[in-house]
Amino acid sequence: MNTNLLMLWGYWDEIYQRCTRLTYIEKGNNIFRVVPLRYRGETLRTSDERTIHDGDLILKIHIHNYYFATLCRGVQDELRVALLLRRHILQSLPRLAAFLEAMEEREQIKGIVGTTMLHKGVAPLGFSISDVPMNWFFRYKRWYLRLMLRLVHPNGKRRVQTWKHDMPLKRVYMSKELLLARYGQGASTGDTL
Repeated sequence: MNTNLLMLWGYWDEIYQRCTRLTYIEKGNNIFRVVPLRYRGETLRTSDERTIHDGDLILKIHIHNYYFATLCRGVQDELRVALLLRRHILQSLPRLAAFLEAMEEREQIKGIVGTTMLHKGVAPLGFSISDVPMNWFFRYKRWYLRLMLRLVHPNGKRRVQTWKHDMPLKRVYMSKELLLARYGQGASTGDTL
């Protein structure tokens, strides 16, 4: 990625951060930013058979795209980018679990929920996956995430053109109980990098 473009993105990211109320889990050392909010959508059933209903309190997770872009700078191999993302998600999940455990609203939070096009390979990490309705909000989000992919991915332009009609936006989610059991204090995931 062009250094000047990355610098401009850094300025934009600071503005975005302030406007969205996103909280860093651990700035510069965690791939997630989060915001507690009420879930809006169809009922979600997690892999451990728990449910997240419309109106439940969740921790909305966002991959910190700018931070990840800085980590990927100079990486040209597509597989290395995917492995780098997986490694950082695995390293970030225990800190996310600790953050949730320390929240005042932890008893009311039902789980973590995010929206992404990078959903392949997340099921073994404990996430469940479902479709999102393609309303105006998710159409905008899909456009935005395609732009991010184009900027971050070593072959982003070609990848976006190739996937023009096949880049499904998915909801990824996990119950609070599963997150804490797998990644909370004293837990061992057994996942390998």
